[in-house]
Amino acid sequence: MALWRTIGLSSRGTVARCSLQNSSTRSLSAATNQEPVYELRTYTVYPDKMREYLSLTSEEFHLRTAHSKVLGFWTSEIGGLNQVVHIWEYESLAHRSTVRAKLAGDKEWISRYVSRVAGMWQQQDNSLMTLLPGTSLALPSGTGVYELQTVTLQGAGWSGALRNYVRACREGEGARAVEGTALVGAWKGVLGPASTAVLLWRHQGPDSCVALRGVLESLAEDSSLTPHLRSGHSKLILPHAVSPLQ
Repeated sequence: MALWRTIGLSSRGTVARCSLQNSSTRSLSAATNQEPVYELRTYTVYPDKMREYLSLTSEEFHLRTAHSKVLGFWTSEIGGLNQVVHIWEYESLAHRSTVRAKLAGDKEWISRYVSRVAGMWQQQDNSLMTLLPGTSLALPSGTGVYELQTVTLQGAGWSGALRNYVRACREGEGARAVEGTALVGAWKGVLGPASTAVLLWRHQGPDSCVALRGVLESLAEDSSLTPHLRSGHSKLILPHAVSPLQ
């Protein structure tokens, strides 16, 4: 007698259970190998509260970074007034949910920081991103200023064009064209504005932003984003004291 009949199971039920177990194993494996996700947050602060907000952030922000990793925290100098920009790294959206739940129950974080700064925020925006496939972060050392470049793309093949653009910026004709300028990371939007890419640059000084623009506009056609560009926006952002990237 077949084993499944001996223990009171049908062969169909056994196959179904094995299939379910294999599917669960594959899902677990996929989750384990999942690429990190990044949350871009932009807060607009009331002008008369900015100094107080930044001071309090310097004192208490360690309560937030005890829960998860912040890639950088900047203030906007040009391209958005009275704004702070921060990028957070999570293992997955599930990890983010866990962190947010813990923050909601962290009495010190709520009482010493959130309750004191919430009234200073005029507006909050966020979006979810993943690294552009085939790319990685190139975290710089030393100090400098940063540029956050956001582009909205259109037309067939824009993903490939974006990869060619990043490759040219890092390895090809655009690489090291401006001394002290480097591409830190390139992301594709997942949740938030559609068909967007976000690029983070580090410069030695603010004038490098202007020099870089000339270089990018002169890239060869197969490396240029111009044919796919619907809109774009750049911000000159300065690292705050709490930022790991300086």
